[in-house]
Parts: sequence; C-alpha cells; structure tokens
Amino acid sequence: MVEAPGAPPSDDPEIVRRTQLVDVVRSIPAGVLVPIESTIVLTIAITRFDAAGWVKGLIAAAAGIGLLASPFLTAAARRTRRPVMVIAAAVSLVGAAGFVLAASGALSLMVVGSMIGVAAVSAPIPLLTATYERNFAARDRGRRVGRGMAVRVAVSALAGLAMGSYLTTHPDRWWQLLVVAAAGMAAVAVCQANLPSEPLAPLEGHTSVLPHFHLVAEDRQLRLTLIAWMFMGFGNLMLLPLRVEYLARPVYGVGADAAKITMLTVTVPSIVRLVCMPVFGSLFDRLSFFSARIMVNLLFALYVAAFFSGSSDVGLVLGAVAFGVASAGGDLMWSLWVTKFAPPGRVADYMGLHTFFTGVRAVTAPILGFLVIERFDLGTVAWIATAMMIVSSMVLLPEARLERRAAAERVGSR
Repeated sequence: MVEAPGAPPSDDPEIVRRTQLVDVVRSIPAGVLVPIESTIVLTIAITRFDAAGWVKGLIAAAAGIGLLASPFLTAAARRTRRPVMVIAAAVSLVGAAGFVLAASGALSLMVVGSMIGVAAVSAPIPLLTATYERNFAARDRGRRVGRGMAVRVAVSALAGLAMGSYLTTHPDRWWQLLVVAAAGMAAVAVCQANLPSEPLAPLEGHTSVLPHFHLVAEDRQLRLTLIAWMFMGFGNLMLLPLRVEYLARPVYGVGADAAKITMLTVTVPSIVRLVCMPVFGSLFDRLSFFSARIMVNLLFALYVAAFFSGSSDVGLVLGAVAFGVASAGGDLMWSLWVTKFAPPGRVADYMGLHTFFTGVRAVTAPILGFLVIERFDLGTVAWIATAMMIVSSMVLLPEARLERRAAAERVGSR
C-alpha cells in the first residue's frame, strides 16, 4: 500500500480553530457516555436484573453492532451528498431516543434501548475520522485529536466515579443514569452538527451499496493490518466485559461493589490515559506506525497478565494502570491510522472497513467470552487472549522491519 496523506487538509485557519474548539466541547458529553457504554449498563444488568449470560453478551456487543453498521452508514452518507457530520448528528439523536427507551424500567426495553444508544455512539466513527483528515494537517493531526480525547478521558474518569458511587448508594435509581446518557447523546448531536464538514465525494464507476470492500483484496498492507488488528482486538474485546464479571462475581475472590468496579474499569484507566495521551499524540505524528502498534500490543498483554492474575488490590490497580497506558496509544492509533495510508478521498472508506471488522469481533468476542467462562476458568480465557495479542504483533513484525528499512534508506539518500 502506497502511503498517502489523504485528501488535502484545509488551509483555512478558521476551520481548524472551529474544528478544534467544537471537538473539545463534544468530548465532554462523549466522556459522560464512556462509563455508560463500557460498564454501567452491564453492571445494571448483572446487579439489578441478574441477567443471563447471553443477555450480558448482547449488551457487551452493542458497540460492535454500531461498528458493523458503519460502512453502510458511510455509503449512505456518500449517496445523500450531505455534510458527513450532519448525518452523524442524526444518528446520535436516534441513540438518545434509545437511551430514553432503556430507562423505561423493563429488562427487555433496557437491553434493546441501551443497544441502540451504544451502537449510535460507534456507528459514525468513520465520518468523524474523515472530518479530522480533512480539517487537520497531517503534521499535527495526532496532537489535535489527542486534545479532544484527553478531555473525553478526563470527563469519563470523573463520570465513572460519580456514576459508580451513585449506583451503589441508589441502586433503585439506575434508570436516571440512562436519562443522563440520553442527554449526553443529544449534546453530542448538537456538537456534531456544528463541526465543519463536507459531503463524501462520489466514486466513479461504483454503484454498490458497499463499494469499498474490494479494497481488502487489492491492498496488501491494509489486509495484513486488518488481520493483525483482528487477533489483537478479539483478545482484548473478549476480556473487556469479563473485567466486570471478574470484579462483580464473588466466586472469583473480589466481589466488588459498583463503585469499586467503575474505579478499576473506568476511573483509574481514564486517569492514566489522560496523562499518557499527549505522549502518544506526539508519537503518532513522529513514530512509525507498525513499531508503535507492536509496542501497544505488548502493553495490552501486560495488562491482562496483571489484572487477571489474582484478586489482590495491588494486581488489580497495576492491571488497570497498564490498561490505561495501552489504551492511550490504542485509542489514537485505532482512530487515525487510516489517515497515514488511505489514498486521497478514501479515508472514510478505509475507516469503514476497519470499523466493520472491529464490529465483527466486538459482536462475537464478548458473547464468546461469556460462553467460554461457563466451561473454562477465567485464567484460561486470559491466556488465550494474551496469545492472540502476541500473534497480532508477529503478523506486524515483517511490516515493521520493512518500515524501518525504508526509513533508513530515505535517511541514507539525503
């Protein structure tokens, strides 16, 4: 795959300034939604409804459903010829309605509504990435996007702590947190509608609803990167919801309440991510992608080894810290890596492929994880996940060597 800068970024300082400002403001309600989608809804299902394993798997897979829908949304956005963030805002309003439905009281409505709400958070991601690529120059894109991510992480840490404490002291008022989520989605929609964006350019000669899936067969580096991300992401996503299971179920020796669960799964990792985000933002702009991705993979493997190796508070906190460091790098690379490789005008399509395959594993991995622990101990599942992360790094090693060799040749030719 030939490296390309993507569509020419805007040279209008007003667009850059407004995008930066609105993106940072958008990150505030987006941060409020992080503990809802990652922990709170699942904690409610476990502690208030004693939901079955397949129900918990469905809730954990909701973000993946949104990612599966993302290439369809990208193709639809191209056909409408509307500014992409206007389309994203409409999806967020649907998500707000979903959270209102989830707050109605019944388990079935809570599951369906929360799945709609969480899916609406992740479905517009390729449209946002295309906007970043268009409005921010490549030389400082990582740092600029990292600013909004840092705000989101800081807000998510505080929101997670507050929501976990509230759910512990007022367990019967769980529905109020879903109303907060609905308000957060509505606020995100308003911000999205005010982000400067453009329609996706039409593709000549392509009439398919999904015109960009042929890129997987045509682009070798894209294909290898997606394969590596599949191993890494499957291992990580299989364990993410199991962190709540591991902490909440007394059988594993922890038996944490909602406040401790959100502290270890949201607050501590978020604080660490906040500290590390500027570092990884700078690394993304300067470091070779494949080497950086391998480093992040190994950090995720370290988190698994620490978090699931025992029930002591020290191990749990160290695991949460390692997860926060790895997530700081993983978030930026996951969100922006296509901007380093996609040809001009194809960032949304490349990101749509990336989010689609993320959705495949995000839907199947949590469900499989809950089913597997009914037959095997959690330690075995953690070792399987770690092995997948190592395999992912091995897939990328040849590309990392080629990347370093090409960089050395460029330096030698000067």
